[in-house]
Amino acid sequence: MGNRKRVSSPGSKRTPEDRAKWAKERQALVGTLITQAGTFEGAMVLEHIRGSQYTVQLSSGDEVYASHKKSKDGSRNKIFSHQGWNIWESR
Repeated sequence: MGNRKRVSSPGSKRTPEDRAKWAKERQALVGTLITQAGTFEGAMVLEHIRGSQYTVQLSSGDEVYASHKKSKDGSRNKIFSHQGWNIWESR
């Protein structure tokens, strides 16, 4: 019972190349300015923690934990991050 294998659906294999590419994409967000309207407007991405988790400094100077959902269109800017940010919530 404790030795269950994780079953993945066909076509969902994550290759080492995929993982490396995604890690680079996540790291590339560090140092970008967030232009998303609302809480994150003018915030700076300080650190990638793990997965979609980041430390972000808001324009007020407060540091918060945030999560980022990648854009489905694959667009990326080296200076600005435009969307996908949420305050991290423990679940």
